[in-house]
Amino acid sequence: MGLLTPLYALAALAIVGPILFHMIRRQPQGQMQFSSLMFLTPSPPRLTRRSRLDNLFLLLLRALAIGLIAIAFARPYLRQDSFLNSTLTGRRLVVLVDTSGSMQRADVWSGAKAELVKLLDELSPNDQVALYTIDSELRSILPIDSQGLADAAASQQAVRAAINNLQPTWQRTQLADGLKSIADLIMSVAIAGKADPTAENEVVLITDLHNESQLDSLQGFAWPETISLDVRRILPAIPGNARPSLMNNDEADAAASGSSEPTLRVRIENEVASQEQAFRVSWADANGPLLEGQTTVQVPPGQVRVVPMSNQPTGATRIVLDGDAWDADNSAFVVEPIATLERIVFCGSEQAKAEDDLSYFLQRAPLSTELYRREVVKSTVGELEVLLAEPETKAVVLEPVAELDQHAALLTQFVQRGGIVLVSFSRGLSDNSDASSLLNALMETSGIEVSEAPVRDFSLLSKIDFTHPVFSPFADPRFNDFGKIRFWSHRHVVLPEQSDLQIVASYDDQTPMLLEKKKGSGRFWIITSGWQPAASGLGLSSKFVPLMMGLLDPLGRSREKQFTYEVGDKIDVEQFVDLHVNDSQGQPLEETHMIRQGKLLSILTPGMYWLIGDQMKRQVAIQLPASESRVTPLDSDLFEQYGIKLGKVESDASRRETVRQLQVEELEGKQRLWQWLLAACLGVLGCETLLAGWLAKR
Repeated sequence: MGLLTPLYALAALAIVGPILFHMIRRQPQGQMQFSSLMFLTPSPPRLTRRSRLDNLFLLLLRALAIGLIAIAFARPYLRQDSFLNSTLTGRRLVVLVDTSGSMQRADVWSGAKAELVKLLDELSPNDQVALYTIDSELRSILPIDSQGLADAAASQQAVRAAINNLQPTWQRTQLADGLKSIADLIMSVAIAGKADPTAENEVVLITDLHNESQLDSLQGFAWPETISLDVRRILPAIPGNARPSLMNNDEADAAASGSSEPTLRVRIENEVASQEQAFRVSWADANGPLLEGQTTVQVPPGQVRVVPMSNQPTGATRIVLDGDAWDADNSAFVVEPIATLERIVFCGSEQAKAEDDLSYFLQRAPLSTELYRREVVKSTVGELEVLLAEPETKAVVLEPVAELDQHAALLTQFVQRGGIVLVSFSRGLSDNSDASSLLNALMETSGIEVSEAPVRDFSLLSKIDFTHPVFSPFADPRFNDFGKIRFWSHRHVVLPEQSDLQIVASYDDQTPMLLEKKKGSGRFWIITSGWQPAASGLGLSSKFVPLMMGLLDPLGRSREKQFTYEVGDKIDVEQFVDLHVNDSQGQPLEETHMIRQGKLLSILTPGMYWLIGDQMKRQVAIQLPASESRVTPLDSDLFEQYGIKLGKVESDASRRETVRQLQVEELEGKQRLWQWLLAACLGVLGCETLLAGWLAKR
């Protein structure tokens, strides 16, 4: 026999009451009142050593009634082993482990692995387990549609074996994308008939759940009702974190408050939950922090401070922060850009006045950037072949001169390799046939005719393709006015019907001003006028420099000034030929620490790296994503606001106890022994009443 609610059986202790009442000695009957008794206080009945139980049968009836009531409320039942013995049905669990950069904290990652082991220990042998990880993207370790899930015990063993190989990455967190993908996978498996579509599915999320976990995209997502989410947060022993970061030029200028001296400024951000507020900031080299230039700063929790740094010591490559709970994000790398030499060769006619020479404006134009140092070299036709073979030569500016058509094949090959050839008809033509033959030879076609265009006073640009990369910087209405640039003379280029030359800009007489032809990875440009003052006002215009930058660098590499990236960011490496990546010590970076996607490169580990090609070298800094440093924990109840049903994965022992309790309730409900006990109690109380009345009359 068992009891469904055994605590009610404690009510049987009330039997002590009747026993005490029966032991209390009562006053005798037939009392005689004396006048002197009025001066005495009556004494209540009390227990004494001479107290004896009387009316034992009546006492037994009363005790039996109390006992029957207590046992009835305890709801007894008769055990039936055949009814209670039943096996548990297997569950389908999907475990999603956060492996983003914030999980790199030692106690957090060890806690996550311990939580996963604890989860596996509490499962029943019939439970199927799938394992995924999430950082910036979802990765499957044991997929939900894997054949290994057919055997529940084998799936649990596979997950146990995978725990030792799991490692956190340095990438940012995208929890919402991972959860949505998991929900879609579970529903797709059910739709495919590989699982019961009405069965309950449980997803276990093991994460530190900080405030930059990117959960906003869950808003509006229809989370399936048959999937419950068990969120198991892993919190560090020491909460909070602080992070240094280099301020960009605009921020530094604003912080400098008018200071004329360029100063490197560091932004220190301290988390709200942080317990520390005193930090030391210093320069560091490969061996660690340097004593030179150290400074101490107080940053209260939840606030930001800007610290000006001293001049960079020799050998220092980064700024480090000391004094917070997590050291992995305490380095801010300082990159010194190395400008790559690019040569622009000018081959044209000599002029008596320097300002009448096209190279005069090219040499004085600020065409160099932090990444590319461009120099203009004047060349004769005879020297052109040697210069075209040198790797530093990236662009050639030509004026139609004698014997230039003999180098047409070399120029075509130069463009095929990625070079830029700009042909400018800057002066009047002495022989139209020579100019036409030069263009036909360069374009490897026939039918192009060049002639002098009749100009009464001047010509203006009337049709410009502002969607073209060369003119796209002028697309804003504030900058797209070319009406002040006058062309005193220009040449008329007539193209054949089937021509691959694209007209980018035209004059008001509808003749082309700028033409383009792409060949291989390079380009041919044709300008039908010059930019010297004798030909036009283009060289003196403010639009000359950005226009030349667009012609000589059509890929926009001059506008790329980024040296610091976050882990996982895509770096454009199109300009690198035969790229290989070295770390700060000059050792090749393993392929497992980077991702190559065509002309894009992603580095997966923080640090300083060298991007090295055949003709250029560039240093970049890879930082831990800023979102992974903001580790203020969130409440798991936040998921309910997005319509996700939260639940707790029960352990095997808890499930068995729950099932047993339900079966006991069903068994007790069928037997209903409490009704018979209450009926017997009423019978006993009736006998007790009759016996008590008979004894009172006797």
